[in-house]
Amino acid sequence: MVPEMEKLGFKVIPIKFAAESTAQHSLFVKEHAVRVNTDVKPPHRTLFVLNIPSYSTEASIKRVFSEKCDCPVEAVYFHKKPTSSEPPEEDSKFFTSAAIQGFKVGYVVFKSSVGLKAALSLSSIDPLILSSESKPVSTGYEKWAKEYNQRIPDSKELQAEIDKYMTEYDAEQEKIKMKEKEGEADEEGWITVTRRGRKPGFSRKESVHKKVMGRERQKRSRKELLNFYTFQIRESKMKHVAELRQKFEEDKKRIEMLKQARRFKPY
Repeated sequence: MVPEMEKLGFKVIPIKFAAESTAQHSLFVKEHAVRVNTDVKPPHRTLFVLNIPSYSTEASIKRVFSEKCDCPVEAVYFHKKPTSSEPPEEDSKFFTSAAIQGFKVGYVVFKSSVGLKAALSLSSIDPLILSSESKPVSTGYEKWAKEYNQRIPDSKELQAEIDKYMTEYDAEQEKIKMKEKEGEADEEGWITVTRRGRKPGFSRKESVHKKVMGRERQKRSRKELLNFYTFQIRESKMKHVAELRQKFEEDKKRIEMLKQARRFKPY
């Protein structure tokens, strides 16, 4: 597998959990380069990393690359599959998305391009050590106990977050109901009229708007560029002149036939 990844332009960097560990894995790294760049993964500063072991954490990857490359790491993003976007932001402290299981794909964003160059020139023999005595990475029972304790929420904080979410949800639903009631008579027969008038052209619902825009995109995609080139314009004009001449000759024959039919013939 290693020679195949090297052929694809990846550099191989060994990695171990601890210095005394016998087992090690191989990280496959290269510069993150895509057609459409984003602010979260800027070009010339982002390292694309494959085959990140499951025991790795964002903090440990950030620490080891910062130390080895002698350049601060601004952010580390983990994904299940390669992507140019950043992971979705967690709005809730308690209701979070499931953690990525198994090997991961990572993006290491350095503060400057110097860090990226240093990462691409790391030794392929000297392995990176994720867990050290000063900054250990928890595993096994310690990790499971920590994760279990983190899953036990504080009842007051949880209730506060739920109340905040329900308040925002109720306000949003109230706005939707007000929009749906526009143009409809209330119990006393009054009608709320907006700038759009009593009979809007189409519904204000987002689903209807998406359908209309989708149809417009399909129409634009099916359009053909007519008379775009010079020879097409010339051929179109010649064809039009030929059609006019043919119509003129047909009209002449029709007039001649009418004259023959009206001519007086006593014998």
